[in-house]
Amino acid sequence: MSFLARILALWLTLAACAHADGVPRTTEHDPSLPAVTLRGYRFHAEAHGDPARPVLIVLHGGPGADYRYLQGLAELADQYRVVFYDQRGSGLSPRVPAEGITVAAYLADLDAFVDHFGQGRRVHLLGHSWGAMLASAYAGAHPVKVGRLVLAEPGFLDADALADFGASGGGWPGWRVVWGFARAWVAKWFVRSDGDAWARDDWFLQQALLLMQGPDALCDGRLPPLQAWRGGSPAFQATLGRMLDDPAWAASLDFRPGDQPWPGPTLFVTGACNRLHGAAYQRRHLRHFSQVRLVEIAQAGHFMFNDRPERSVAVVRAFLAE
Repeated sequence: MSFLARILALWLTLAACAHADGVPRTTEHDPSLPAVTLRGYRFHAEAHGDPARPVLIVLHGGPGADYRYLQGLAELADQYRVVFYDQRGSGLSPRVPAEGITVAAYLADLDAFVDHFGQGRRVHLLGHSWGAMLASAYAGAHPVKVGRLVLAEPGFLDADALADFGASGGGWPGWRVVWGFARAWVAKWFVRSDGDAWARDDWFLQQALLLMQGPDALCDGRLPPLQAWRGGSPAFQATLGRMLDDPAWAASLDFRPGDQPWPGPTLFVTGACNRLHGAAYQRRHLRHFSQVRLVEIAQAGHFMFNDRPERSVAVVRAFLAE
């Protein structure tokens, strides 16, 4: 091995050792975490606000992220019962094999939350990115259970939008991203697993999700401060990972709220800085909803609830109160 190669290997090892801490345990192994057991599964979940108030269920993005970055929406608990949960195989919810995770299972899980917290009342749904795709599909499948929809930059709802969504993210990612993935891949082997079979892959996914955020979707090309507990590698493998390996399966996915426009009040929220999947891209989704409008958040990118939290929450509050 050359001297330069040795220096490079040493540098990568030192960089990896800097991340040699473990990952948080899930509700399966940590009974102190807030949790709700539904459909025989112990979700990491919490609810804020008076149970008698109208219910708002928040759906995080990813696939494979967790709800920590959306906790600012708990400010709405002064008027609503705000419910957060980490989706199956994600965040601090228990790990399950990727083959046990399907879009149908995600929608069934959401239905269980709607029934549990709604208690027969309509609930409002707010989804960000992947979570907005699930919210749209759920509203179409259970229209009588949903009051108002807030969809914050869903990735795609149908095959036509998927084609453009994939094309807009193509091309050479740049050396910064390639170097970041290389460092993260080396570093994951130094992550303390403590017998947790998913720990290293989850840690790697959490780094990858940040690296995959293209600068054209962000303000000034920079991520806002984001907090996360733990990536969900099986959730990613069962969804986006499978989409990359099986384009035909991806094209079969349909997150539209039905063949006819959904009749309920719907708000699309987008960041004005997002040049990839912002307002121009989101307008193609509006035809699937009859009572719909789109609001751009100035000085915000894809993570509008972190770039401009006060403005974003105010927009949501005003819509829900109509």
